[in-house]
Amino acid sequence: MNVNIEFFDSEPLENLITCLNFKMDKVIFFGHSDTMTDDRIKDTRRALKNICDITDVEFVTVSQKSLYKVLELLEKEISAELKSGNKCFFDLSGGEDLVLVAMGMLATQYKVPLHKFALPENELYLLTKWDNVPRIDEVVERRELQISLDDIIGLHGGVINYRQQKDEKSNLDNKVFRESVRTMWEIANDSQKKWNGLSSVFKECAKYEDDTQRVRVSVKAMRQALKRIPDIISVKELTNYLDCLGNREILTKVSVDDEFIKFSYSSPMIRNCLLDAGCLLELHTYYTREESGRYSDCRVGVHIDWDGVINGQEIDVENEIDVMLLEGVVPVFISCKNGRVNQMALYELDAVANRFGGKYVRKELSATQEITPGYLKRAEEMGIVVDMQR
Repeated sequence: MNVNIEFFDSEPLENLITCLNFKMDKVIFFGHSDTMTDDRIKDTRRALKNICDITDVEFVTVSQKSLYKVLELLEKEISAELKSGNKCFFDLSGGEDLVLVAMGMLATQYKVPLHKFALPENELYLLTKWDNVPRIDEVVERRELQISLDDIIGLHGGVINYRQQKDEKSNLDNKVFRESVRTMWEIANDSQKKWNGLSSVFKECAKYEDDTQRVRVSVKAMRQALKRIPDIISVKELTNYLDCLGNREILTKVSVDDEFIKFSYSSPMIRNCLLDAGCLLELHTYYTREESGRYSDCRVGVHIDWDGVINGQEIDVENEIDVMLLEGVVPVFISCKNGRVNQMALYELDAVANRFGGKYVRKELSATQEITPGYLKRAEEMGIVVDMQR
């Protein structure tokens, strides 16, 4: 039996990385009580079982101050495993000095191979070589298990709440809808402020829909509505946009005369997208990244439940991340802002990404409007990369 022995790290990926790359039979963690908490133990045990198919896992609490006590516990475990005929390997990917020193001392005494993985590159380093003692890559079956965004969130104690997923952010493999998003982006990209105003118009038009979601609104009522929507200044300007969307098959049956404005949406998903000004930027960002081929998992409109328990009868703490990606084992959290960026948007992205993305998370802000130098500086300080959409 192949046994991986390592220090329990506060970064969940450090605790999982060897088992993602090698088919281990058992894992023994040594850790401090303030890091190796009951919740983290539960999340780690679940991940090893569900992702790596490892159920034989031990967690041993060690002293934070006494090297002698750490050595005593480590030696007891190693001796027992070796006496059982098991092959032991020390993983130094994570950990603190006291335990790492103890592992180094015992590795020499018992000729236990040492290795570590460098993250986020997922690069293996073999640290020892003794005669007649095989290293981990020589006797343990290699594998490349692919984790998902669900796994990443679960490792940090949360869960993705799919009940909150909106229709226009589901079934995104629909080719017609994908092309429609590309078309709408071409139209919107001439003026994002105008697109925001157009979205406000469609929200107003929702009051005048019939049972088939066919819109029939009087020109007089629309003129009154446009007084509250400064980005679209006249019925004529609105008509030009409606004709453009009709010609590109985003809208259907567009009709404008002296009395009424009439049109239908080409699909319910298109309707929902048009009524939400920020939705188009999120979908454009999602499709652009997804089509790049760099990411193994891509999501849009991800609702994260903080405590990992979805209870429909209680108020849960949740946050929505506009776009989430996974590149290798590195999660990418993206906030999409179609309007002005404020300080709260930066803080929310920073807090949620750090909480559920861990040490190696990448944070990005996708924006369409200019950001003030002060907020750009703050984003840089938080490690947030700003991607201006043009």
